[in-house]
Amino acid sequence: MRKWTCPSCGRNRATAFCPSCGEEPLRPRDLTLPDLVRQFLKAFSSVDGKLVRSVRALLTRPGELSVAHVAGRRRAYLGPLQLFLIANALFVAVQALTRTSIFSSPLDSHLNRQDWSGFARALVADRLAARGSALADYAQAFDRAAATNAKALIVLMALAFAPLLAMLFPRAGRAFGAHIVFALHAYAFILVVMCVSLIAAAVEALAGGGGLDSPWVDDSLTLFNLLACGAYLYIAVGAFWSFGIRVVYCRFFMRLSKSAFASRSACGFCSRS
Repeated sequence: MRKWTCPSCGRNRATAFCPSCGEEPLRPRDLTLPDLVRQFLKAFSSVDGKLVRSVRALLTRPGELSVAHVAGRRRAYLGPLQLFLIANALFVAVQALTRTSIFSSPLDSHLNRQDWSGFARALVADRLAARGSALADYAQAFDRAAATNAKALIVLMALAFAPLLAMLFPRAGRAFGAHIVFALHAYAFILVVMCVSLIAAAVEALAGGGGLDSPWVDDSLTLFNLLACGAYLYIAVGAFWSFGIRVVYCRFFMRLSKSAFASRSACGFCSRS
């Protein structure tokens, strides 16, 4: 290969790229339209290939992405934060298309459809009296704030999962950042599972069913979500930490499942507008 001078560090090189800073030599047709199209297609195919491999590993080999990232095998996959953000964007899009909301409930739901509705009505009445506001205006502001906060809640839940993992597995010897990597991958999987559930409910509604308003559909999807996420975490924990730690996880997940089923009758799979 012909020698070239790195435009960033100014050193003479005879390799395909600069080993110090990663720069490449300028191409003969650099910045021409055909060259720009070629570079765009190359970049897109690279990201697309990483995305496909990452999603395939996330769905079919739980824990492999986390193990690979911590071990330093990172070039073949998207980073955990990138994958989580893509899953989050997909989840937001599916919610918009299906007109459902999982992590936020409108004020009307709190006031009239929940076990705590009596308490909520008393709180809202006090707030309206203090502000001198009408219920309709307050409901609009409440619903907007709930929808905005729900988007941040997903990120906060993923980050809050990391210290929980550190407390569950204190003897695993993992750095705290490794727990964050595992948590981001786990929540990326959870968001994908929720997307599948929302799409399944929408298809059932289009076929003439009740969708998520049907208790049978709601119960079935709740069970599907718990089983899918439980199976993922069980396999991923064994791959990322050790098989012996699965005993601790099983106890934790059983308690979590009992709590989820106990609260499902009050909250359901998602809020209903």
